[in-house]
Amino acid sequence: MLTADPREWVPIVLRLTWRTPPGVLLAIAAFVIANEGWLAPPLDLSRPAEVTLGIVAIAAILWITEAVPLFVTSLVVLALELAWLAPTLDTQSALFLNAFFSDVTLLFLGGFVLSAGLERSGLDRRLARAILDRAGTAPTRVLLATMVTTALLSMWMSNTAACALMLGIAATMLRDVPADDGFRKAVLLGIAFSANLGGIATPIGSPPNAILLRYLQASGVAPSFGEWMLLALPLLVVLLGLLLVLLSHRFPTRLESVSLGETTVPAFGRAQLLVVVVLALTIGGWLFGEQLSLTTGTVALLPVVIFFATGLLRTEELRALPWDVLLLIGGGLALGAAIDQSGLATTLTARIPVDGFSPIQLIALAAILAMVLSVFMSNTATANLIAPMLLGLAGVDLATLLIVAAFACSLGMPLPVSTPPNAMAFGFSHGPSGKGSLVARDMIVPGTLIGVLGLAVLLTVATLWFPVILGAPDAPAPVAPTNDATSTE
Repeated sequence: MLTADPREWVPIVLRLTWRTPPGVLLAIAAFVIANEGWLAPPLDLSRPAEVTLGIVAIAAILWITEAVPLFVTSLVVLALELAWLAPTLDTQSALFLNAFFSDVTLLFLGGFVLSAGLERSGLDRRLARAILDRAGTAPTRVLLATMVTTALLSMWMSNTAACALMLGIAATMLRDVPADDGFRKAVLLGIAFSANLGGIATPIGSPPNAILLRYLQASGVAPSFGEWMLLALPLLVVLLGLLLVLLSHRFPTRLESVSLGETTVPAFGRAQLLVVVVLALTIGGWLFGEQLSLTTGTVALLPVVIFFATGLLRTEELRALPWDVLLLIGGGLALGAAIDQSGLATTLTARIPVDGFSPIQLIALAAILAMVLSVFMSNTATANLIAPMLLGLAGVDLATLLIVAAFACSLGMPLPVSTPPNAMAFGFSHGPSGKGSLVARDMIVPGTLIGVLGLAVLLTVATLWFPVILGAPDAPAPVAPTNDATSTE
């Protein structure tokens, strides 16, 4: 173990700095992990929380700087958790292994296979042609149509499934677009971010919505399905408009029009019928599988089994799937599990001062907390974590507070590991159809901007529009639901 003697660790810092630009930061984070008590006194952290904070710092540095491939960082996160964190928690390593290879991994695999099936059968070309026929060929109009379609799908189905479907269609539209053209990046990011945002519009569109809605129902102040949509749709429309302007200006295109070129749309045959049937069954399973005790990951195995069993997809397509993305999202899930199980999130959030704040300031704090946590944790875990804490805030309209927190959970999306759609779009960009167009920085800047702008719009809407739908603010005694929601993103 390292000590506080600079003669031991300064040479290591210098060697790391010489080899990689972020080496000094990595060395400092590793030093904190290896030396117990450096953060515990000032932050009052337990040893597991202290180690986890160091792992978060290492992961953030590597993911942001891309000093190593992103999936390598995920493996580093898992290795650090198994080697350093698990012993401090006195728990089995299976806790983090289960998070890394979780139900969400199967959900991703099913989404990728669905996208491959759309491309193999030619159904993606048919759907792309339908979008272009209605939207026209101007790049901005095509980008808007793609974003709106993705958001509409994400309102009613898993954002991962909506993203997978639209990425399959995007592959056809981007086939003849140069790899260095901004339109390619704008479309991929537009699909990912729209899938994240679309889920806010309905109570079933995102797991945080359902989780926080149950707390509202237990307290007797829950909005109806229609009221929820009335609250969310103005926010969604404004955010999609801001996203369109942001992506169009940040990633300008040289294209004058978007077309399918000489691409022929195949006649509707047995292969396309098979894909349509499997797609419908999969979407139905994602919507209603919980009633049959089927997880989203289990349902996602349906296209994997059927497409390969019937010969629609072959071994070559299996090898071409972006397996590095599965490792990437696994690291994000494992990091979220560490933040939760170590008590780091609970410790830090409990230290947020609330005395002397006005109701709108408390709502703003809750929104910021929800968004920041969702950057590194799944938004489902974030919602389960913050909901009990928000119930204890006095003097705030409970309905407004929890609904704002639910919406804010969907705004944390600057990193490829922040949300499943982000990871899918990033993985797609490094596949055969993506031509390596996206790097992490392409997500970080617009993802951060849309998150910050989204918070400002959300607080404005909550102040001006929520009272119109919800009526006069009221804060009845909060009642926690009998059990925690366990749905996945």
